[in-house]
Amino acid sequence: MFTTYSWGGPAARAATTIPTWNGSFTISPTTYNYKMVGTNPAGGSKTTTVPTEILPLKVVMSNGITVTGSASKLKASPIFSNAAFTSGTTQLGDAMLRSGFWKTVQASSPNWHLLLGTPKVLPTVTINVPAADGTGFTSSNGAPFVNILYSWWTKKLQSIITAHNFSATTLPLIISGTTFLYIGNPSNCCVYGYHGSYTSASGHNTYAFSNWIAAGVVANGNADVYTMSHEVSEWAADPFVNDIVPIWNQPDGSTCFNNLLEVGDPVEAMPKPWYTIKVGTVTYHPSDIAGISWFSHDSPSLQQNGLYSYKGYLKTPNTTC
Repeated sequence: MFTTYSWGGPAARAATTIPTWNGSFTISPTTYNYKMVGTNPAGGSKTTTVPTEILPLKVVMSNGITVTGSASKLKASPIFSNAAFTSGTTQLGDAMLRSGFWKTVQASSPNWHLLLGTPKVLPTVTINVPAADGTGFTSSNGAPFVNILYSWWTKKLQSIITAHNFSATTLPLIISGTTFLYIGNPSNCCVYGYHGSYTSASGHNTYAFSNWIAAGVVANGNADVYTMSHEVSEWAADPFVNDIVPIWNQPDGSTCFNNLLEVGDPVEAMPKPWYTIKVGTVTYHPSDIAGISWFSHDSPSLQQNGLYSYKGYLKTPNTTC
């Protein structure tokens, strides 16, 4: 349900970019290095705030079905607004990293945070999808949704991102409505979102694209912030999509699934990968997120409560391929 998409080749060693730190773990005899956003939790109670922009998309299909991403809904969600997570009342991405490094956070950095700054909302961009590249539908509960060819969409979105000349020091979050992407043919569906990096005149940029799924469209209950919670958490843990780990098997999904430190993918094939949390009176459905210990085979886990993901849907380290 999720991919990554990057372009532009490797960045110069000293390229301008978001703040990051380097860590590693060893599964004998190999040491695996990774780069995450912010500062090392072992370095003390520091707060990193990354400037953020929201780019909403209006997607218009040839049959008239239209879906539009809402910046106001995204801003009100736990991506930006504080919610009562077990690892602190804070934003979702911060809560996931704090939970994953809980042993370190508790011991030496209780006020460590990685936060998204108040976002700059950009004008909505309209995308007209040719009939050959997608179709619009209406779900049984009356909600519009669209299916679009992944290869067409990624090239189109790449051109839109490039045209915006984003600073490499910001995180653009690109939000659509109930948009699903298929690979090759409509039966091979659906990709919900992706994150990636690219090189530009500004430096080494990162970004994330996500749908916002209307309630009742997906049978297993995936809705609202589910996709963006996945993508923001993966951006924080693997911003340049090059944190290599041992190839791992996906619980309830594919064997030999991936060799990247992509923290949302381990739970995506589960019958229910989401949980609920409220901001005020509104209930959201974020994805559970794997912690570093799931990839590094730490025993006991560094994760809060000795688990291997925030909600504990992952109870043991991964099995490698």
